[in-house]
Amino acid sequence: MKRTIFVLGDSVPAPRTDEEAPMAGWGQKIQELLVGPIEVANYARSAMTTRKYFTERLPALLNRMVPGDLVLIGFGCVDHMIHNGMRHVPIPEYRELLGLFVEYVRSEGGVPVLVTPMARYAFSASGDVKNTVGAYPQAMIDVAAERVVPLVDLNRVSTELWAKIGPTRLRQYFCWVDAGEHSLHPDGKIDSTHLNHLGAYEVARFVVAGLCEQNLLASADVDVASLVEPPGLPPVSYEFTVQSPEAALHYGPPVGGAPAISQPASGARVGPMAKLSGVAAPGTNYLLFFEQGQYIGGTAVGGAGQWLWRRAVEWTTGDHVVQCVGLRQDGCSPVIEHHFSVISEVPPPAITSPRADGFTAPRVRFAGSVQPGATKIVLLERGVLIGATAVDEKGEWAFTHPHRWRAGSHAVDVIALFGALESPSATVRFKVVGIPENSPIRAAGHTREECGEVCEHRPFTGAW
Repeated sequence: MKRTIFVLGDSVPAPRTDEEAPMAGWGQKIQELLVGPIEVANYARSAMTTRKYFTERLPALLNRMVPGDLVLIGFGCVDHMIHNGMRHVPIPEYRELLGLFVEYVRSEGGVPVLVTPMARYAFSASGDVKNTVGAYPQAMIDVAAERVVPLVDLNRVSTELWAKIGPTRLRQYFCWVDAGEHSLHPDGKIDSTHLNHLGAYEVARFVVAGLCEQNLLASADVDVASLVEPPGLPPVSYEFTVQSPEAALHYGPPVGGAPAISQPASGARVGPMAKLSGVAAPGTNYLLFFEQGQYIGGTAVGGAGQWLWRRAVEWTTGDHVVQCVGLRQDGCSPVIEHHFSVISEVPPPAITSPRADGFTAPRVRFAGSVQPGATKIVLLERGVLIGATAVDEKGEWAFTHPHRWRAGSHAVDVIALFGALESPSATVRFKVVGIPENSPIRAAGHTREECGEVCEHRPFTGAW
């Protein structure tokens, strides 16, 4: 009997067109590993969270699914984004929605399989793979255990594989190209989340192997030889194959113009994974970067002199002075120096309003300050993101929710953000003075339709 493997998830497993090359989703590579009468239906789409998928796309899947079909449920890479209020799904809601996915698939005879979010290309300064998705993989593991659902722990497997490959080679698996290297990305592209075709195939291989290990696919269903781990490692990225790069710092008299670094601005504060970009003088083919005289990487230059570069590992915290020199057919450019500071931690914000344990009217105004380094403030109540606001140049911030707060006691957590960095939360507890929900005042005038602004006898219904 012919079966279908459905893939649900976000942009990482989603199918990609030729116009999106070299990007590819691991879900689109599963079919290449199968030999039995099994069809792959990749329903994963970009920017999808558990909430968005459940409310917008799940019915279409359920209408097509038949008993015995496998449904791979892989979310988390977007749900954790606390800096985006429209996408952030708090852990309790994430767990509940995963459980609902499981219930609906099972109710129609399908076989749900939870797939934890893949690790990103993110290495600490010491070369360890970083966790960039927080507690979401563990939350999915917990749901799988509680509801006895098959699980493919792609987060664990990819973390182990990335550690084995290392930061100087992993670029070969990701959508990361230098300026001028790919016709669709003339300015270069640095993407530490999405895979290229080689990487997508390798990740799909681990997913299919996981399905086989749990007897969800039989040996007759797959090309068993393709599941064998290929010998060796992917090649080292070109920037780490430059011979004697330090010699460029002292090579003869400089030739041509010096390269320019436009981002980050000189003296700017940046995060640990900051990208550098700028332009190089005509005739420059390649740029080399150094710190304290030691080579740390390089990038090609595009046809118009544009370039984009990010270090393969994080920058260490503190001040940095980066030297850059351009390689030319006729020699080396002048050496330039660029200064910036790296922030790896953001302190919790100070909250000046509302007063701690004080009283406030229903239109609650939140305000405070934060030390330099934070650019955004987010506010949460019981883990749910309720608002966000920018930090001004003085480090001050303010936010008033557009809706009135109910009378009673409340607690709000406030977190400062700087790029992908999050501060510890600061909590303010306060009490709202208002008309209780069961007060007769609120019932006044409710025998009629709501009075408008022109109505002079409009009753007070408790709204301030």
